[in-house]
Amino acid sequence: MATALENQNESTNENPDEETSEDAVLVDRFPEALRLSRFTFFSVCILSLAFLLFSSLPLWHTDIWGHLAYGKLIWETGSIPSFEPLVPLASGVPFIDTAWLSQLLGFQTFQQFGVAGIKFLYAAAITACLGLLLYRVQKRTDSFIWSLICIAGFLLCDWKQLGIVRPQLAGLLCFVMLFTLLNARQWRKSYWYLIPGLFVVWANLHGSFPVGLGLIGCFLAGRAFDVGRKSGVWKAMFQDSVTRRLFILLELAAVAVLVNPYGLQLYTEVFSFSSNPNLADLIEWNPLTLRMYQGKAAAVLALFLVIACRFTPRRIATTEVLLLVGLGTAALWSSRMIIWWAPVAAYYLALHGAAIWGQKRKRMTDQDEEHEIHYAGKWTIVTVGMIWICFAITPIGSQILHGKQVDFAKSVSNATPIGAVAYLNEKKINGQVFNSMELGDYLLWDGPQDLSVFANSHVHLLPHEVWDHYLRVINLSSDAEELLQRYGVNTVVLDLPRRNNLMRRLERDGEWRVGYKDGRSVVLLRNKPIQ
Repeated sequence: MATALENQNESTNENPDEETSEDAVLVDRFPEALRLSRFTFFSVCILSLAFLLFSSLPLWHTDIWGHLAYGKLIWETGSIPSFEPLVPLASGVPFIDTAWLSQLLGFQTFQQFGVAGIKFLYAAAITACLGLLLYRVQKRTDSFIWSLICIAGFLLCDWKQLGIVRPQLAGLLCFVMLFTLLNARQWRKSYWYLIPGLFVVWANLHGSFPVGLGLIGCFLAGRAFDVGRKSGVWKAMFQDSVTRRLFILLELAAVAVLVNPYGLQLYTEVFSFSSNPNLADLIEWNPLTLRMYQGKAAAVLALFLVIACRFTPRRIATTEVLLLVGLGTAALWSSRMIIWWAPVAAYYLALHGAAIWGQKRKRMTDQDEEHEIHYAGKWTIVTVGMIWICFAITPIGSQILHGKQVDFAKSVSNATPIGAVAYLNEKKINGQVFNSMELGDYLLWDGPQDLSVFANSHVHLLPHEVWDHYLRVINLSSDAEELLQRYGVNTVVLDLPRRNNLMRRLERDGEWRVGYKDGRSVVLLRNKPIQ
């Protein structure tokens, strides 16, 4: 008995690494094409958590519901309307729908999966942007830490913009994808098809495609300038293969945009859009200031970027300067443009930061360290597991896998006028109402069919006189009651507590009474309705 135990122990001691060897054999037998690295696993963890975070955020009550209403109309009629179809006070105004594909996609997703589907599209768009930036920074720096710093800077700077669910997020995804392709170390032949195809999709998803054309233009001008300056002969830029490639690519992208329902007219619409006088009264179209959250975040990001550029050993290309100054100036002119500047600034901050840190480490160790990336099947298994777990606990995952329906009231923002709209439907209120512009989109989506909304987030479609009257009423002008009578308004729907003063003034005049009120909104009814 003792001899048998000793033999067993000796057998064990003779091969102490037997278990390790077996593990190695198992890993080696895992299909090589399916093996992933540790970097991939940690990247997926970060992106999965980001997807989970944005899936859990409540849907903001502006924009999204109006776009879903337009998508519903396009689906039901089978065509894109030529004139504004939903707001009667804007009837007859030419309507060029620059986001028709996003609206149609959003409505179909809502039809299939409800609010969980919209949350999925929202989270997926932002997560895809983060993934593209994470991947490109890692490829350029071989640093997971600086990849995280890049996406953190992007999120912090664009947090306010990313909080609103609208087709602009589709445009942002196209922008980040184009930016990462143009920053690839090696040009691939597939890009000749991929980038023009991207612009075809972009031009139908959102009207922000000119930013993409400007992006290629900055790469073209920056490359041409650097080549001419380095060679000392400006004619050399015309002989540079990269410059010629970018020039042809810009032409192809500009032509690809024409694959849309409006052709050349789409260019006219998007370039004239920002000059609409109604937009000047919206905060997000005002100049960027330090009083705004995004102004403070942009200032901090810009400060770190300036410091990094001061000490970086990396060459600063003209393209970087053109992009940062050009998009930064646009953001100062209109705070809404910060959404395009943030990913570019965060990307270059990560590149210069990694260069500074790499130089410092090299001086400290006085040697170059080569980091070999190890691929193993175990990382594939845990990566797939992480994706599955995070997806399963998201609203869309719970609905698909477990049949658990999402609570609508808990999935939307506290400012969504759910109770007020339910009251309007219960009382079958119709005709012209006056409403806070911020509530107009949800009224269009879920309000009574015969209700005439005064204004929604598409304020650029309202005649300027109507928009001026809206502002006079909402800002407690002395002729507010007269204007309400002029439009035949018997019902007023306001958001609270923002419009408390207007509610009190209407009540005080004795012409109105409260029909419904909660912490989100109030419905005021005229005591003697106008016939």
